[in-house]
Amino acid sequence: MRRIAGFAVALVVVAGVAVGLALGHAAPKAGKPARPSVISSARVGKASTARTYSIKVAGLKRRYEVITPTRGLPKSAPVIVFLSGIGVSASREITRDELVPYSDAGKAELVYPVAVDNSWNADGCCGKAASHKVNDLAFIKAVMAWVDPGHKRPGYLAGYSNGARMAYRVACTDPGLFDGYAAAKGDPTRGCVLRKPVTIMQIASVNDPEVPYKPRDKGSSGEKPQTTLVFHVHAADKCPAKSTVTHSGTLTLTIWSGCGNGTRLAFAVWSVGVHSFPRTPVSKPTASQVIWAFFTKTALAPLPA
Repeated sequence: MRRIAGFAVALVVVAGVAVGLALGHAAPKAGKPARPSVISSARVGKASTARTYSIKVAGLKRRYEVITPTRGLPKSAPVIVFLSGIGVSASREITRDELVPYSDAGKAELVYPVAVDNSWNADGCCGKAASHKVNDLAFIKAVMAWVDPGHKRPGYLAGYSNGARMAYRVACTDPGLFDGYAAAKGDPTRGCVLRKPVTIMQIASVNDPEVPYKPRDKGSSGEKPQTTLVFHVHAADKCPAKSTVTHSGTLTLTIWSGCGNGTRLAFAVWSVGVHSFPRTPVSKPTASQVIWAFFTKTALAPLPA
């Protein structure tokens, strides 16, 4: 009886891996990390499935979640990778950032790498991941190698707070890994310098008590004022002086197009929201709406029903 049960479990695991490969986990080229395995699958949102994968990278067993629409996904649909904030699990981040409706609508594949002790090693920050020098760069690269082998689809990286700092680290060290970046209420750590133009959005709140909006505003030690940061990114991206400014709800959105190598820069600033991910009912529109519109070059619109 035990042999039969064990055989049944093995079949489930093999079938799970097969399903995962059908959803974009085709084997990458030789030399890439070992094949990830499916360890769980669950329904999420109104019409999406979340599969949790396990993969060994840089000597550590890591996990990441992939959310796809149950009805299938167009081959051209973008991959959006989101890095959670400090002290927050991937499952909580999935609920907080409100990107699942784009999967439900069949518009995107969402990926949530799971942080070590809910922290990312953004090179000097933060938590256990930094103190133990976890190789999160290798982890994110390995995840993308399996989710989108050969970078055949549009790929974007977004992060909140500590996750935003990690997103900057990727942009500084391997800018071509993604087609665009979004950093919500987090700045690059010291030594992280953009060496080539990248498409990026900086997200801020005027009343953020941890990340100062402008010089002389109160904030945590070491945090760069957001206006100063955008000034430096504007120069690194070789953006023109002319910008487009729009106002919607509590949001002021400034976009510079025609930056170096065809990149774009955006500065999304909410008048409220303190140090939280911009979402309803406080922040309108939500950061997820703004990030989606920026990444896909579409008009700002309500979340898919």
